[in-house]
Amino acid sequence: MRTIQDSAIAEKSLPDIQSNFYVSDEGNIYVGRGWDWANTYANQTLAVTFMGDYGRFQPSAKQLEGVQFLLAHAVANGALEVDYKLVAQNQTRTSKSPGAYVYREIRKWPHFYGCGMDDGPACGVELGMKPESWDAKQ
Repeated sequence: MRTIQDSAIAEKSLPDIQSNFYVSDEGNIYVGRGWDWANTYANQTLAVTFMGDYGRFQPSAKQLEGVQFLLAHAVANGALEVDYKLVAQNQTRTSKSPGAYVYREIRKWPHFYGCGMDDGPACGVELGMKPESWDAKQ
């Protein structure tokens, strides 16, 4: 986690680590910015990072369960609305993240939202966000 934070600060000139939470291959959940601080992607969002290279490797069952647990916990404790929308980074900007294998899995999840795809609306328009707002650094 310290390496990820150091990279965000030194290499990307960010004020801190990027995501709110990180989930390892073992399903461990690590706090990045946590619940109370905006991530660097967009306001009014919760950023969860799958730790690993999922353009080449499959996410583990424990990792997928860890993310699902985190999302359920967020809903149960009021950090996410019951009708939240799940969006991947590659839907909001040109990116390989979260990786084809993770993307294939989360597209099956109940809250997945097809914004930024095909004929779908731009991601965030329902929140009054403009497409360029995904690139704003917090």
